[in-house]
Amino acid sequence: MNVSGTYHPHVLKRFRLGDPLGEGADMQVFAATDLESESPCVVKRPHPSLISRNIHEDVERRIALQSQLRSEGDALPSLPSLLACTAQDRFEWYFGDDLGHSYVVLVEERAAGVPLLGSVGDQVRGHPVSLPMNLFALHPSSEHLEREIENPSLSVLTIIERCLESGYLAGDLGPRNLFYSPGTGRATTIDLGALRRPRAEGKRSPAFDLNDILFEFFQFYTTPDRLPTSPEEYAQVRERRLVGSLERMTRSILEEYTSSSSGERRDSAEAILDDLARRRYQSVSEFRSGFELYLAQTASEPRSDTSDFAWSTALDRLREPYWSKYLFDAESELLQYG
Repeated sequence: MNVSGTYHPHVLKRFRLGDPLGEGADMQVFAATDLESESPCVVKRPHPSLISRNIHEDVERRIALQSQLRSEGDALPSLPSLLACTAQDRFEWYFGDDLGHSYVVLVEERAAGVPLLGSVGDQVRGHPVSLPMNLFALHPSSEHLEREIENPSLSVLTIIERCLESGYLAGDLGPRNLFYSPGTGRATTIDLGALRRPRAEGKRSPAFDLNDILFEFFQFYTTPDRLPTSPEEYAQVRERRLVGSLERMTRSILEEYTSSSSGERRDSAEAILDDLARRRYQSVSEFRSGFELYLAQTASEPRSDTSDFAWSTALDRLREPYWSKYLFDAESELLQYG
């Protein structure tokens, strides 16, 4: 399907609407089925609270920009296929509600796997939303590392690099927007994040460049914490949301590594953070080299029977019914683990 423009609202008749999958501050997401191919997909619209107050213009502007970038040239790697972006309509005939204003709807291929970090709502309800993040990104076990699967966070760097080539800085690409399939090792970014143009330093405004985006990435996908030694630790959510100047925020994380870590991993983190604070990175590839070294040194840290047992016990929690709402079959996905 050509996605270079918008589609008549009734294109949605092709997609049978299913149950809600989740929502964030900006968007609401539903499961759906493509009636032509019988393939699972997702239907996204601006959050109803924004539509009802008619303050969803910024969200629609972001949808339009993302659709344009994804339809130009080759598909961006590790992004689900874009199936349709509709013209505006009130869509009461599709969603069963009338929010009082018109809006656009996006339809995408449904990502396989589970989010590295589940929704805030599920977290509040007590679900172990952080398991994939801790198991496969932050604290992989010996058993997982022996499969030589790329850390899922590296796929985000590829997205950042491709967007930069188009003149945009892609921010807010956190683990809630990254789906991961343990069976295949495939990572899928379900959103291009907040796209912004670089900005030079002005008299009243700080610079905003690639280093700000890479710092945010580092903040999302690293931790100074040592390997967990109990299964319960894998269910703990650890998120940073620092504010202030880039130099001040890097200093805060440096203090975490100084107090909590030792050895080569700490040294790699400090080298990256120092370069970020000084805004030295001019390309994603420069940062990737240092970050891959950081990951290698994290992987080489000593692992014990206790930590590996904690990991495998926590892994078994991915068999709980909670995860079945995603395109995730625990029996096949975890087959390669003992």
